[in-house]
Amino acid sequence: MKKAVLSVVSVVTLLAACSSTSSQLATPIDSTSTAPKSLEPVEKEPEQQFIEDMWDKQAARPGADIEKVFRLYQEKAAIGPKNMACWDPQNIEADVCTELVKSMVLLDVHLKEIIPLLDSLELPWRLVVRDCEPQAVTKDIQAGRVNLETIDDVVTGYFVERAEGSWYSEVVEPPRCGSSSDELID
Repeated sequence: MKKAVLSVVSVVTLLAACSSTSSQLATPIDSTSTAPKSLEPVEKEPEQQFIEDMWDKQAARPGADIEKVFRLYQEKAAIGPKNMACWDPQNIEADVCTELVKSMVLLDVHLKEIIPLLDSLELPWRLVVRDCEPQAVTKDIQAGRVNLETIDDVVTGYFVERAEGSWYSEVVEPPRCGSSSDELID
């Protein structure tokens, strides 16, 4: 009796296996059924799109080295949060934050285009001169902070604070008004 039951189970198993294989092969495989019907573009937040547009515009400026900016930003971020990379007293010749700002080409650019870029790089900034009038500012030093001078909200000069050593500064030539950078750096 065991042989009969075993042979019946074997035949049923064999028939079930053969019938399921043939039915699977008989129906064509629809390769598009697992993929989405249409790929919709990812919607970006308006703020994110604005920043990307500003970086594209900045990259088109003569002298701007955006690849270097992003490489330096990654280096800055790897060292630590915010401006920890700018506080390195061992790095007197060139610090990451100063090189980052130099690579951006800030002169003759409208303030509304520069501020979002500085914010996206986590670089603090402040307005120290507006329309040739010095602004009230504190005398504390914050390494990596970008101090901006503007006329009609267009950047005409800037200097980058450093923990030690001389601060890097740049102004439009010829200066449109007496540069106050020298007064603030002393």
